[in-house]
Amino acid sequence: MSIFDRFATDKNRWWALVFLAVGLAIVIIDNTVLNVAIPYILRDLSASLDGIQWVVSGYALIIATLLILAGRLGDIFGRRKIFVIGIVLFAVGSFIASIAKSIGILFLGEAIIEAIGAAGMLTSSLSLLVSEFQGRERAIAFGVWGSVAGASATVGPLLGGYFTTYHSWRWSLRINVVVAVIAILGSVFIKESKGEASRGRFDVLGTVLSGLGLFSLVFGFIEAQKYGWWNALQVFKLGSWSLSFGTLSIVPVAFAVSLCLLAWFVFHEIRIERQGGSPLLRMSMFHNKSFSFGLVTLLIIALGQFGVFFILPIFLQNVLGLTALGTGVVFLSSSLTVMIVGPLSGFLAAKFGIKSVITVGMIASVIGTFWLALSINPNATGWSLAPAFIMFGIGVGATAAQLTNLVLSSVRVSLAGEASAINNTIRQVGTSIGIAILGTVLASMIGSNLGQNINSDRVIPDDQKSQIISSISSNSVESGESEAVQKYGGDLLVGLAVKNDVNAALTQSAKDALNTAGVFVLLGTICSFFIPTSITNHEEN
Repeated sequence: MSIFDRFATDKNRWWALVFLAVGLAIVIIDNTVLNVAIPYILRDLSASLDGIQWVVSGYALIIATLLILAGRLGDIFGRRKIFVIGIVLFAVGSFIASIAKSIGILFLGEAIIEAIGAAGMLTSSLSLLVSEFQGRERAIAFGVWGSVAGASATVGPLLGGYFTTYHSWRWSLRINVVVAVIAILGSVFIKESKGEASRGRFDVLGTVLSGLGLFSLVFGFIEAQKYGWWNALQVFKLGSWSLSFGTLSIVPVAFAVSLCLLAWFVFHEIRIERQGGSPLLRMSMFHNKSFSFGLVTLLIIALGQFGVFFILPIFLQNVLGLTALGTGVVFLSSSLTVMIVGPLSGFLAAKFGIKSVITVGMIASVIGTFWLALSINPNATGWSLAPAFIMFGIGVGATAAQLTNLVLSSVRVSLAGEASAINNTIRQVGTSIGIAILGTVLASMIGSNLGQNINSDRVIPDDQKSQIISSISSNSVESGESEAVQKYGGDLLVGLAVKNDVNAALTQSAKDALNTAGVFVLLGTICSFFIPTSITNHEEN
């Protein structure tokens, strides 16, 4: 009897949940922990902003492209094996990134090695939960999982702010190594499981098509603001190599390539399944309404719900003047609420049904998002924002856990690897696209609102207004720096007027972006009403 067989028993399945949650936490925290440290990293590594953007976005991009493959590998070789291998790779990548002396080494450790490990951990943790827990216990287990996922997203900036302010941004990564060792030791409590995909030939073509198709899709949304949604703002370059499509941006080309590759992938997978083979992803799973509507709901709310954590730090630091640590403290009201509501949603789902909890959570998310949009102003405080953050946290805690529970409970346990892979892929792709869209709204509205504020300001001389507007870019406003504010600081009244106009423009733009996020969440709420009241038994699917 191996050490895994000795400890991985039904009696210890709750310990398995604890260590699966630990692995999940470091993956999600790593998504946000470096955001507050970007200025420090730029100085330490003498890097460009483009370089650090590729590190942050590349992490999410590579995870999204590898999730389906990781799920299939877990089904073939064992989900616990892939989970442990993922943790090891994640720890190695974190250490390499923490000692990086250049942006290239940071990219290697963070965006490649860590991301590969994270993809394995994310898909395996969900499918292992499905195989470990059944019925009412599964709802509770997913409640815990959801609370960890939601809380980790808001704790990340707090930890990153603390380490960056009092130690070094490098310790934000080194702490991952310590936590990873704990998760590896705790993996002895996890029972091994495999799926139906362990039989049959490996779908090489499907792997290539899905990976490249998702890469092209997410690349297009992430880089749209840089290269232009349609007309080319600049030529795409990769090192000394460049690619030009005339006046056409590379973004619509990337979308067209993605559409062709993903359509090919779908037809390829349908053909393999009809021939009795073992596809990378079984399209027959989408015949289940609970599975399909759950995923559509997840995609829509991911567009808006997680974009809130992207928008608000910019407002909190640049308008209210909070530090990176102070921003994390303000988020505590939301993260603590998520930690409480997540497990509670599991008990409520077991009693009242998963759909009821999801619908209530969606409504809370809508109210919380629009409430935040109404609450932010230049005189706001953490206390004044707390009620809206708490309402938003209720929504995140309920929906993050139970939407995943809904999707994975709609399929057979043997298909949990494939189902968890598509669930995480939808979440990652939706989050990346949502942040790209909301970031575009924020940047475009800053320019528009700032121009209106400056032109209507009676304190600023008319002959200086156009010069001030042209000297302020949306990037400088978002980063908290403004050449115009510095230049006209010698004239106290004009400098103060420009500063107030900048803060007012950023505040209104953040409101506009939050309202856009609220519309996405509202659409997701409407979609949730179409989820069947009763979930098809997973053994019948």
